[in-house]
Amino acid sequence: MPASDAPAPGSEGDASSEDGDGESDRPRLVLTRTDERVLAYLDDAGSDYPAFVASNTGLYVDHVESRLDALDAAGLVERVTGEEVFRVTDAGREALREDCAAWSD
Repeated sequence: MPASDAPAPGSEGDASSEDGDGESDRPRLVLTRTDERVLAYLDDAGSDYPAFVASNTGLYVDHVESRLDALDAAGLVERVTGEEVFRVTDAGREALREDCAAWSD
């Protein structure tokens, strides 16, 4: 995995160490730059296949597929149909807005 896509300490694997307020059973995901590109693309495009997401963002298909699986597990994207078509969720838009605000400082 590229260094820029390495999960930050306290992300994915450390979700069980949270105080257990019961808000969600999904792991908290710290967005990588790839995640930001994928979420921003899906927010603009509406929904798309992983291969087209990769093609339109300049990323490798295998990497996009693995990140979409992680984003899906975190509730930030969802499958539109039984096929591999994804779209961003409201939680994904919120995560993207929060992450973009941190980058604008």
